[in-house]
Amino acid sequence: MGTYKRKNIQKHGILFLILSFLLAISYLLTKQRVASFVSEKPVITGLIIFTFLTSLFFVVSIAIRYKRLLSELKHTELLASDVREEKYTFANDINTKTPVIDSINRAIINVAESKKNQLSQLCQRTEQLNEMNTELNDAYMQLESSYGQLEAVMDQLNESEKRYHSLVVNIPDIVLSLDSSGNITYANRACREILKFRRHDIVGKPFQYIIHPSANEKFDLVNLKQNIEKNGNHHIHIPLCKKDGSLILTEIKFTEAIESPEMNFIQAIIRDVTEQKRIEKVMVETNARLKIINSLNHKLASTTEQSDIYRLCVNSITKEMGFLGCMYLGADKNDRHYKIMDHSGEYFRQPGKLEQFYNIRCSSTLFTGKNSEGIVLERDMLFQYFSLSEANPNQEAGFSKAFIQELRSYGEMDGMLIVLSKSSFIQEEIDALRSIGHSTAVAVEKTTHLIESKNNFVKTIDALVAAIEARDQYTRGHSQRVSALAVKIAYRFGMSKQQVEELRIAGILHDIGKVGISDSILLKKGSLTNDEYEEIKKHPGISNKILHSIGLSERILKAVAFHHEHFDGGGYPFGLTNESLGYEPQIIAVADAFDAMTSLRPYKKPMSWQMAVYELERCKGSQFHPDIVDVMVKMLMEENPI
Repeated sequence: MGTYKRKNIQKHGILFLILSFLLAISYLLTKQRVASFVSEKPVITGLIIFTFLTSLFFVVSIAIRYKRLLSELKHTELLASDVREEKYTFANDINTKTPVIDSINRAIINVAESKKNQLSQLCQRTEQLNEMNTELNDAYMQLESSYGQLEAVMDQLNESEKRYHSLVVNIPDIVLSLDSSGNITYANRACREILKFRRHDIVGKPFQYIIHPSANEKFDLVNLKQNIEKNGNHHIHIPLCKKDGSLILTEIKFTEAIESPEMNFIQAIIRDVTEQKRIEKVMVETNARLKIINSLNHKLASTTEQSDIYRLCVNSITKEMGFLGCMYLGADKNDRHYKIMDHSGEYFRQPGKLEQFYNIRCSSTLFTGKNSEGIVLERDMLFQYFSLSEANPNQEAGFSKAFIQELRSYGEMDGMLIVLSKSSFIQEEIDALRSIGHSTAVAVEKTTHLIESKNNFVKTIDALVAAIEARDQYTRGHSQRVSALAVKIAYRFGMSKQQVEELRIAGILHDIGKVGISDSILLKKGSLTNDEYEEIKKHPGISNKILHSIGLSERILKAVAFHHEHFDGGGYPFGLTNESLGYEPQIIAVADAFDAMTSLRPYKKPMSWQMAVYELERCKGSQFHPDIVDVMVKMLMEENPI
């Protein structure tokens, strides 16, 4: 705009000089010739005067216009200055009389408006950027906080991984990892302890390598993977082969390996259940024998004919227990030889075998001392003791062992049971045979021998409980002591003989369900974990399952199943209260608690009987029945006078 201003000034200056020159000429003419010229040429003189006046007018007009132009230019300069300083405070009337300046002003305003809009947009953008920066700062703070949390989680994960690794290494069960092809990739320490394989012996080999050859067809890797994918795990029972070739029975749980969510690896947890299966087999066999005994007793109780009693006895032993032969011999007081009351079995179907036993003398001294409960003889010893002769020495004997039991009535021997077997007798079979023999003798007499039969029945149970308690030296004899205490309490309550007898049996059997509890829990030194305690709490239910099919009375089953229930309902497994329990289970509960407190256990020292009495009194009315505790305490005070 400065260049434009200078050009206009130059233009107006030139015009002004021309006009001044004209005025000077006019002035000279006027001064020298005014008089003559005016007089001679008045028209020209008038024209000159007009020209002068006109020039004067133009000069004044130009001066005024120049002044206005300068004012407008100054206003335009102020406007430009405001724009440079970003004031944007324009006057309402920006129009000028000079078109060029008006165009310049409008151009300046347009530029200012554009700049103002740009500045406004820039401010908005800056505000948005500030907001974004704030959000980024917040996100950064959150990220920093999340990173700290992530570090804490990673520390926890590392600690969990260490604990998991320690658990895998020290767990008593075998832990293996298998790849997708079924090859072993890892084996923990228990593999060496149980299977005797070192890790390098089996790593890289297929899982079938440790399966016993008799069960290889039971392992199907494809089916295993499908079950894991569908159900998350897969259970099998399969025999494995130790390094020396011997067989162990196992229970295996296959799951997806934790470190391999894509199922590239499979984890196998293998538990040695050989001993458990052996005990289960013994339990099943014992249960079957108890069923036979119980069934026989029921039949004998409803039988009045002696011939039927003899027949039931020998048939139970041969047809149900599977022995080669059985013979029931009887004799009256004055008889010199035993008579064969009944016989059964494959052995006696051979010609001449039965006749061998016709002349057994009643005066035999075979049964003396401990032999009165029955003895097991070799085949040759049997013939020697009874002075028997073989009908056909060249014929195959058919049996190798014989069990012989004397049968007494009123203290006098009046019968004998002979059982023949192809193989050796086990103790549980002997106990069962004794029970059958006594039961039969009781059935024959109908009175005094009933008690003897029950005692032998209990002896069979005692043997079973003793076999179970043999697992733990600390609880050996516990069931018998609980039974004895329960009987004493029952007598003090004035219960009937039948109730007392049932309590005696319940006391012996109350912990039989612990056969289903792992040794690692039962024999643990120290406090149990919550999971281990929950496992222990299952033993009353296991007891009930074991005993339910034997045919024991409802009172016995109830006493065994509910002996851990509390008077106020705070016990297990069902939380029953006094109104639902009755006396039998609560008597067992008090006797069991007292013996447990006063006995040595791997996790505690025994209490004195005085401290045990204090605990009974403290829990009276909550855990224990008050009346039973009072009777128990009174009985202990009488037996242990201060």
